[in-house]
Amino acid sequence: MRRTRPARNVPATGTAGAAKPSAARGRKAPRTPFVLLVIGLLCGGLVSLQLLNTILNQDSFRANELRNGNNQLRQKKESLKHQNALMDTPEWLAGNAAKQGLEPDWDNPNVMIPGRPTPGTPKEGAPVGAAGESPVGAAGNDGQTPAGQERAPGTGR
Repeated sequence: MRRTRPARNVPATGTAGAAKPSAARGRKAPRTPFVLLVIGLLCGGLVSLQLLNTILNQDSFRANELRNGNNQLRQKKESLKHQNALMDTPEWLAGNAAKQGLEPDWDNPNVMIPGRPTPGTPKEGAPVGAAGESPVGAAGNDGQTPAGQERAPGTGR
């Protein structure tokens, strides 16, 4: 037995021509705004990701600049430390003293003993300078440093 398809209801030609185009337009019209909306959202997301990436790259460039600045400061600090260490050597001190016209006193060795006054300091009752100061270059018994040789805080000098 052979089955046949049911017959289609075909409207008359006058009504069919008018019904088909309106149905086709009804289907395509809702898709277009939706597709445009999706494309717009994708483009907006892409632009915002590009802006975010640009901002993050700017921050990384700034971090690299700061890191390089820190490295330069660290190198300068090490260089200054090295220069200070060289200035503490006996050779440099002797050369600097010779530039200032100072000579070693080989006849009178200056031995410093804790608890005893340093040789060359004024004794009690000895005359003092015009302004009431001890002679230049001599340290007092009370822990004062000579004029022009003030201690720098935190250096131990």
